[in-house]
Amino acid sequence: MKKTFKYNFEYPQRLDKYLKNELPKLSRTNIQKLIENNYVLVDDFLVKPSFQLKLNQIVKIDTKDFKNKKSHLKPEKMKLDILYEDNDILVLNKNSGIVVHPGIGNPSSTLLNGVLYYCENLSNMNDERPGVIHRLDKETSGVIVFAKNNESHYNISEQFANREIKKDYRAIIWGNFNEEININGFLRRDPKNRLKFKLFNSSGKKSTSFIKPKMSYSLPLSLVSIFPLTGRTHQIRVHLSSIGHPIIKDDLYNGGDSMISGFHEKDRHKIMKIISQINRFALHAKTIELKHPKTKNNMVFEAPYPTDFINVLEKLNEYK
Repeated sequence: MKKTFKYNFEYPQRLDKYLKNELPKLSRTNIQKLIENNYVLVDDFLVKPSFQLKLNQIVKIDTKDFKNKKSHLKPEKMKLDILYEDNDILVLNKNSGIVVHPGIGNPSSTLLNGVLYYCENLSNMNDERPGVIHRLDKETSGVIVFAKNNESHYNISEQFANREIKKDYRAIIWGNFNEEININGFLRRDPKNRLKFKLFNSSGKKSTSFIKPKMSYSLPLSLVSIFPLTGRTHQIRVHLSSIGHPIIKDDLYNGGDSMISGFHEKDRHKIMKIISQINRFALHAKTIELKHPKTKNNMVFEAPYPTDFINVLEKLNEYK
């Protein structure tokens, strides 16, 4: 069975109760078993049957993709940048260039392979992705959280689905950006390029980001903070590109080096010298704020800028 529903009610409702109405041929007990066996996702996160759905959340049921399979994951020795660790969570600073978990085209040498070597105890709600609650793009650096047990996994997943977790990303973008704005829209695959996502006025996954300027320069480049209220694939990259300020080095979303030709000739050499300091799109997950799954204390984890990001900012500081 493979089904997708969009929750269109203004009032909250239990997930199992809602699915009972949508799938009348299934008993509520069977629906609860589907949820408890991780065949159901809400906004791409695993939650409990009692989870309270909110307007526009996407519910997916896929008993094929989420069946537990014998895992072929192999622990691999890897240097990890650990920001925090206790019996419930492991918080890392992910390097750019590393994939979070194995998938098509990346069967090994992922961050998860390294985490498995370091830590034997991880949540096992999905045998193919133990401990993985959320993801970062391969080229994105920064803070990421793994769950060491199922209760922690459920708790943090539901915080994500409820949009209770606060995330602050930093990006170096094209153009001078000096205003605070909210970007809203529906994300779905670009019909002209299946590798890309595109922002639409309707139909797709609802996405929201708040963009705030951090530093503008005399050159047409800016440092911004992005606070994503939803966590869609490529969301930040699509949102910034949609307002004409793509991330530098982001070829997929119109932020490649060819942008230089659109600026004044006197600035082109300076810009080239600055962006040559980095060889991936300049996006960094700076901080994440959540409630600890066991103590319920509010916690903030911060990942320092990586070397390539620092090198670009140091060059830009000459043009404040």
